[in-house]
Amino acid sequence: MQPPRLLPFLFAMALSCAVAPEPLAQELPTPPPPYKRIFTVMPLKGGVARAAQIVGQATTGSTIPLWSYSVISPLDGITYSGQMVGRSPFFHGYRTSTIQVDLIPVILTFAGTGTVFDPTSPDPCLSNSAVLGVVQNSPIFHNTGYIMNGADVGSTQYVDAFQRANFWNDVSVAGNSYHTLLSLATLSAVRVTVPAANGQTNSARCGHFGNMDINWWDAYVQTTLIPSLSGQGVGPTVLPVFLFDSVVMYQNGNPTQCCVLGYHGAYTVSTLPQTYSVVDFDTSGAFGGDISVMSHEVGEWMDDPLGTNLAPAWGHIGQVSGCQNDLEIGDPLSGTSLPQVSLNGFNYTLQELAFFSWFYRQSPSIGSGGLYSDNATFTTGAGPVCM
Repeated sequence: MQPPRLLPFLFAMALSCAVAPEPLAQELPTPPPPYKRIFTVMPLKGGVARAAQIVGQATTGSTIPLWSYSVISPLDGITYSGQMVGRSPFFHGYRTSTIQVDLIPVILTFAGTGTVFDPTSPDPCLSNSAVLGVVQNSPIFHNTGYIMNGADVGSTQYVDAFQRANFWNDVSVAGNSYHTLLSLATLSAVRVTVPAANGQTNSARCGHFGNMDINWWDAYVQTTLIPSLSGQGVGPTVLPVFLFDSVVMYQNGNPTQCCVLGYHGAYTVSTLPQTYSVVDFDTSGAFGGDISVMSHEVGEWMDDPLGTNLAPAWGHIGQVSGCQNDLEIGDPLSGTSLPQVSLNGFNYTLQELAFFSWFYRQSPSIGSGGLYSDNATFTTGAGPVCM
């Protein structure tokens, strides 16, 4: 398995900011927009072989529910196997799974400036709403109706609607029986101080945004944060999602190599896989997109929970300037959104996601409308093997 990819694309949107004390000493000058919006994955060590072992553990209920697939790509004749969250759509009848999401707001204090980014407090750049409340009320966790490529996939959560459309040829014959649902539990906020050596703040259109070292942060998540939350039920049977307000991450220890807005990952706890995700909700106006980051990462977690699902190489599209050979359904459409969804008094931005058939070049597509993404952007598969 390739190491985590950090493949940028340029995308700028205006939206709304984190409260910061004035003046801000040691603050970096704002990089010239448009900023790079980057998404990545921290794959399970051991790759495909380790992932295959985990499916047996899932059948015992000791992990999140997982199902396995195997498909021969008509492009190269190779058989590709992988794991997804929930139950297989290829067996008809009642096939509904519910996975608990533990939403964990993270209050980040940047030691170098004293700036605090708090998703639980009223944010003046979000009409004094708190990021946490807006996310809790979002289509990630609440039902609304979706028509995807002309198919009525039902009133449900967004990622479930996508997955129904993704395998529509099989799901549709079972009526409303197939779902992969998220049950929301919100844990108390955790407070983390970002050392001056590992993070900086930047001025933005509204207030500021934070920028911290992803390697420092991810090590802290795996070794400190998730273990500290085990007493609150965080473990291999749930998906912990760490929520930021206007904080992004940089790679390779270099603050100019920014900006990772979200990622999902997996690692082994004892003998079991722990999946997790980290997402930013930008209110600074530097990146925008409200819950587009969460829709990207939770969607990718559902279809590539361990970060080990492979496909014929594809690329030169979305955020991907080179080639990738994985089933990361958000990356080829990064920056492409559905029409906004109005729900609970907020207009939400959801990212469009690519179908299974796009990656494996299936023709015809088994997705809704015979297309290759959930809002009709992709009308054909990914094309020849990327070079």
